[in-house]
Amino acid sequence: MAQDPAEYYRGLTALYGDAIQRSDFKANIVMFFMSIILGPVMGSLNRFPPFLTTPVVMTPFLVVFFCLFVTLVPRYPRRGAANLLISRTASPEHFQFDGDPQTEVRELQLRCAVLSDILYWKTICLRIAFSISLTGVVAATTLVLYYGLVAKS
Repeated sequence: MAQDPAEYYRGLTALYGDAIQRSDFKANIVMFFMSIILGPVMGSLNRFPPFLTTPVVMTPFLVVFFCLFVTLVPRYPRRGAANLLISRTASPEHFQFDGDPQTEVRELQLRCAVLSDILYWKTICLRIAFSISLTGVVAATTLVLYYGLVAKS
């Protein structure tokens, strides 16, 4: 049995919405843990090697926070604005159904395209933030091991 195109796009829209909520949850968790890590790092700046100044140490944190902030910022695109009314003075007349199934399918396709674009940029920002975080952990581990071994020699 063939699936109704409108049902297909409704399901796809729901999947995009769930994926966007999951990416927001991931960004919130990482932002929470990064803020917990930042305090002890800043508190032990005097124990760092002389070439690790405050701006050098803070730069990865700031880039990660910026990427996570961009991930969490809601986006209301101009594309599809006629189909997705956001107004303080909305009335029932603004939401009239014209009964044409093709119009509904086109609107759902546009909504899927908008959500896909939002999810794409959220994913890019999350990947950048996660990559910088993991690289920072590896760099910090390397520095701790190197200076721990040099200090013991």
